[in-house]
Amino acid sequence: MLNHLFSLLANKVWVLFAKPIKYLKLSYLKLVGNQPDLPKQTFYEQSGEPRLGDSQAVLHYRPKALKLPLLKYIGLFLASLILVLFYHPVATAQANNKPEFDYLSIIWVLISAALVFFMNAGFAMLEAGLCQTRNAVNVLAKNLIVFCVSILAFWWLGFGIMFGDGNSFYGQEGFFFQTFSLPFNNNFPAAFQDLAKLAQGQSFLSVFFFQVVFAGTAATIVSGAVAERIKFWAFFWFSFLLVGIAYPITGRWAWGPDGFLASSFNFLDFAGSTVVHSVGGMAGLLGAILLGPRSGWQGYDPSKTYEERFRKAKSTQFTAYNLTFSTLGCLILWLGWLGFNGGSVKALAHVPHVIMTTMIAAASGGIFVLLLRGLRRNKPALPLVINGILGGLVGITASSAYVSLAVAMFIGAVSGLCVIILEAVLEYYRIDDPVGAVPVHLGCGVWGTLAVGLFVHRLPPYIEQEVDRVEQILGQLIGIFSVLFITTILCLIFWLGVGLMIYFVELLNEKLQISSQSQESPDQKIHSDRQKYQSEGLLIESPLEYIMKYIKISREALRVSLENEKRGSDGTFSPINS
Repeated sequence: MLNHLFSLLANKVWVLFAKPIKYLKLSYLKLVGNQPDLPKQTFYEQSGEPRLGDSQAVLHYRPKALKLPLLKYIGLFLASLILVLFYHPVATAQANNKPEFDYLSIIWVLISAALVFFMNAGFAMLEAGLCQTRNAVNVLAKNLIVFCVSILAFWWLGFGIMFGDGNSFYGQEGFFFQTFSLPFNNNFPAAFQDLAKLAQGQSFLSVFFFQVVFAGTAATIVSGAVAERIKFWAFFWFSFLLVGIAYPITGRWAWGPDGFLASSFNFLDFAGSTVVHSVGGMAGLLGAILLGPRSGWQGYDPSKTYEERFRKAKSTQFTAYNLTFSTLGCLILWLGWLGFNGGSVKALAHVPHVIMTTMIAAASGGIFVLLLRGLRRNKPALPLVINGILGGLVGITASSAYVSLAVAMFIGAVSGLCVIILEAVLEYYRIDDPVGAVPVHLGCGVWGTLAVGLFVHRLPPYIEQEVDRVEQILGQLIGIFSVLFITTILCLIFWLGVGLMIYFVELLNEKLQISSQSQESPDQKIHSDRQKYQSEGLLIESPLEYIMKYIKISREALRVSLENEKRGSDGTFSPINS
């Protein structure tokens, strides 16, 4: 029924605009009617339409009727444009009682969200500086586009799943919220009444702004772990699915109304060591494993078979593009973290303490990396110090409101140790993480969340009951495992699904290209520009081999070709001088 109405509306709109379009086309043909004839093999001779120089033909020319699908698309576009321009929104259902706004708190939330938004510049500078010069353009492009993707994915899907009214596992309302609502509507919509109870005194859109920049952070973390060898569109669509589905599901469990981890196990994660950073780190780890290392890393050669890819003896040295950028990115992230943690408080009087625990943990992480490297008589590299600082920031995120300054220093110090150990573990298992995103965000995120169980005490209004130490540690472990388990399952599905989607789109484009070539030049040899994957030639003898074949094809489809990797291209964005 709805499709019929759209078609009818499209046809009516096309009838309205058909005559003016036809008149403009005829006017154009008359205007160019005095030009010389085209060569013999003209479009007119091929299609039956008049030559530009044939004035008699022009005078008697009647444009061909547009094909029905094209007519529908044009009409539908015009109808949609009219709807958007002339639609007068009406007030949507809101809470019956008008809340009293805490305007000072709203301003602080907006400032904090702006600081977290600025962290995207820090991530971009950090990643571009640590990667190779030839990859700077595609790294910056991904860090810019990923936030655009995150905003729309979280608005359309993520915010409703994470905070919309529903059950303790996922929200069931609030998708595409306030699409046609009147401006300056600060009340919580009817689909977010449970959230309104959690965010008393806040404006609805200020809460959304604060949460959407958090969601964007989770997606940006992935970029560093898969840098320098992932296709742009693979990263694009994975980021949409991560922010639209995976992140909000686990986020609801910990932060949402009646989230089952918070309500059943008293799981505590103040500002997102696990909810944001471990989720992003785990997604990045899975992506790095599926993609494989960069060409030349520990002698890796992606052109060989899976069994022979590490047999090359010589390893390529990867030189950072610009450590000035990376250092500046670290300082920008440090600044943004003050909003990341400071904006999560329940009272403005708590902000100074949260900021100081954040500052001390970051300083402790950087200093202890220096000391630990110095005790081993190794000269610490600047990227390691940067990651030590960031590790301290990630570690304290889960408990910055709950612990003393001394405990914050200890958490930061252990975070620095986690960075060193986990970088060695990744190298041992031949997992290539160009910027150290996995040790910093996944490793320190897990440690920081576990540290909550070790050090917190009763602290109203955040922790209302006395803390049973064993029970709290167990609750933290259950929360960490639950979040990482579901994140692993969903992200594996997303990564492999996106890879298969890219593969089948490439197959479709190849068929269209071959069909076009065969029609234009039937006697010439037909060739395809599509990148062929090694796994396409695997022989299938069982259902399991069939599944494994397409998993391997999916992994290869996520990765750029060896030629593009050497050029520093992600298949869409290339170096300026290439």
